[in-house]
Amino acid sequence: MKRPGVITFIGVIMLLQATLTLVGGIVVLALSTQDRIMEQTSLSSTELVTSGVVSLIIGGIVLLVTLALLGGSKGARILVTIVQVLAVAVASWSMFTHHSSAFLFQGLLTTAIAIFVLWALYNERSDAYFEAR
Repeated sequence: MKRPGVITFIGVIMLLQATLTLVGGIVVLALSTQDRIMEQTSLSSTELVTSGVVSLIIGGIVLLVTLALLGGSKGARILVTIVQVLAVAVASWSMFTHHSSAFLFQGLLTTAIAIFVLWALYNERSDAYFEAR
């Protein structure tokens, strides 16, 4: 059975998500020693570095899972579900603990993308595709 377009679309969305997460991690690491950033986020340099590294790890995981999903891996669907749930958990924690606009915007965007991905992964055509593999 041919891969449904919605799965390819999810792959593209997840590649964007992985890229944005990786770029975000790099930016946080690059700006982690700037006093203005520490003041605006109420985080220390060490906490910013930790946030940047965590973003890089999550971005790498999302990238690997996306490649598996696009390759037709049966287990990738479950992995994508786990990653999206974790992404929502991290985004929610970030939004509720750091009330600056950047954290809120990123958290809302991450949550919206994750909800769409989960919906698309478990629609009727996607169910048929994964059951046939």
